[in-house]
Amino acid sequence: MAKQKESKQKKMNVRVDFTPMVDMMMLLITFFMLCTTLAKPQAMHLTMPAKDETMKDEDKDKSKTEQTITIYLAADNKLYYYIVDHKEDFGKPEFLKETTWGKEGIREVLRNHRHAPAKVLMDAKNQLDLWFNALPKSQQEANDSIYNRAMIMIKKGHVDIVSNGQLDKARYEKVDHDMKEYTESNMVPTLAVNIKPLNNSNYDNLVTILDEMQICCIGKYVIDQINEKDMPILIENGITIE
Repeated sequence: MAKQKESKQKKMNVRVDFTPMVDMMMLLITFFMLCTTLAKPQAMHLTMPAKDETMKDEDKDKSKTEQTITIYLAADNKLYYYIVDHKEDFGKPEFLKETTWGKEGIREVLRNHRHAPAKVLMDAKNQLDLWFNALPKSQQEANDSIYNRAMIMIKKGHVDIVSNGQLDKARYEKVDHDMKEYTESNMVPTLAVNIKPLNNSNYDNLVTILDEMQICCIGKYVIDQINEKDMPILIENGITIE
């Protein structure tokens, strides 16, 4: 009996040509590069003190006492503030007060400071935001630098550049010129804050208190360590330092 030949199936080579995909990928990359809006870098503006040789000694003492508040960040999320009216009172432990975090706590203390309330600055910032948000989207980007410059002015105490949700362009230009010439005037009292984290405090509390500085438009603040003058104040109030 003759042996039948086995049928052999013809194999076809399967080859996918990816050459058109290269062109498609280049088109997609070009499309996203042209249409994507890059995020703007976020920067924090710091108001640096100017050297003033003409300031009287009593004015310097006033700026160190009446318009200054010291904030202590302690363990277990504890928060204390220290306010004195006279230079001679600094160091007395009875002026140390405990407060809480948030709107009803430290923010209320900063808003209603008896000599340099932050409420005035916060109201001016709200007026500036009303002016900026009322602008068309096409104009907001063009006025972004003006907004940031106006925020610096407000933090320095120039609250008269905005009123009724409008920016006074003439006053803005006048203040901008005076700031460059170091001849500023007509400023409301602004608060200076000393932030002193204890060794047993946590980093989250430091970030939170820096957020409060921005919310309350505090332009002058410093993060410092406790010194020998702070020790008696804390110890007398039973606050653990380490």
